[in-house]
Amino acid sequence: MVLYLENAVEEEIIHRIQAAGGVHVASHNPYWDHNGVTFTDPDGYLCVLSTRSWSNGVETL
Repeated sequence: MVLYLENAVEEEIIHRIQAAGGVHVASHNPYWDHNGVTFTDPDGYLCVLSTRSWSNGVETL
């Protein structure tokens, strides 16, 4: 899962995720290490906190 935050990931958020059992890991794709922070949750699922904004690729007029 990727959460697009549009800003830098605050250290407080990283600490709270780790306190809840999340583990900061290197992403399988270097793009996410450059543009966010990747965690595994206690069940082993990956979650990326992205510093980018999400775009669906459709321009609105």
